[in-house]
Amino acid sequence: MRRLFLACLLVFSASGAAWSSTATTEVAGVRLPDRVHVAGRDLVLNGAGLRKIMFMDLYVAALYLPERRQDTRDILNRDIPRSFQLTLLRDISTQQNLDVLKDGLIANNSPGEIEAIQQEVNDFLGYIKSLREVSAGTVIHLNYAPGIGTRVSVNGRFLGTIPGEAFNRAMLRIWLGNDPTEGKLKRALLGAI
Repeated sequence: MRRLFLACLLVFSASGAAWSSTATTEVAGVRLPDRVHVAGRDLVLNGAGLRKIMFMDLYVAALYLPERRQDTRDILNRDIPRSFQLTLLRDISTQQNLDVLKDGLIANNSPGEIEAIQQEVNDFLGYIKSLREVSAGTVIHLNYAPGIGTRVSVNGRFLGTIPGEAFNRAMLRIWLGNDPTEGKLKRALLGAI
């Protein structure tokens, strides 16, 4: 009996040590793992930052890639696994969320690029509409796998997959494009801050 207890204690201690040794980065109180597993690959935290409007903290964004990169074109033009995570810090209505996403897409993609992925955009916006109200603490993941597409999940609940790399690239341009939501956040996602 004593051996069984010691064996269980050893296993429990080892699993606790593995969990506690997981490195994390903290941004505005949000703990982000330094590594995630997407599409059969380990991805590293490329960068993370806070989106603010005036004096209000809106969300924390994090970008994960197979290896750290600071060149926007290199990130957007390579068909590689990637993960983008948004953690909301404030309650936001579905309509506000939709408006921000649409504005970001229009500001950073040409009309032709948007037209080419209009069905994918409509499908994604449909997932967002299904959420109704998005409360503080909500975590949205956009996990991209080459040849499959972007898996959309909210608080760990899988909503669907948007096929194609063009949609994922268009979405990332909201934060990494020529007219990003916020320049400081873009630099943070690129690991330049």
